[in-house]
Amino acid sequence: MTIIENKWILTTLVVLCWALSASFMTGYYYFQYSDLSSKVKRQIISVNLGINYGNGSAVHWFNETKTNAGSTLLDLTKLLASVNYTENVAGASVNAIDDVPNSYPRWWVWWSESSYGWTFGPVSCDKYVIGENETMLWYRQDISTYPPPSP
Repeated sequence: MTIIENKWILTTLVVLCWALSASFMTGYYYFQYSDLSSKVKRQIISVNLGINYGNGSAVHWFNETKTNAGSTLLDLTKLLASVNYTENVAGASVNAIDDVPNSYPRWWVWWSESSYGWTFGPVSCDKYVIGENETMLWYRQDISTYPPPSP
């Protein structure tokens, strides 16, 4: 008798696979929710945003900027600068900040600072919810090599 011939064994395996996948999905979404809720636990948060135009000028910093909890990096950037962006399926793509456009090989990319140093933005700017006291940097930098060097 093979596994496929015994309907109870096959049914048990299907239910077991479903239970495992449901458990892993529950754990994943729990951790995603925990991360998001820890970022938005306050009404007003303070964040730091820098803009490096990539032309040799000093980085323009907006330190201790007050914004609403749950704001995205794109929301914060639009609050502090003129932003031209395009929305697509993957998220928003910044075309220009303060009328300084993307022009290959220089492109607007964002970085987040942590205790480990600067981290390249893992998602699009309209998907990243900023947290209390975070430091972010928009950098118009040469992207002809990947990953681009950190600021």
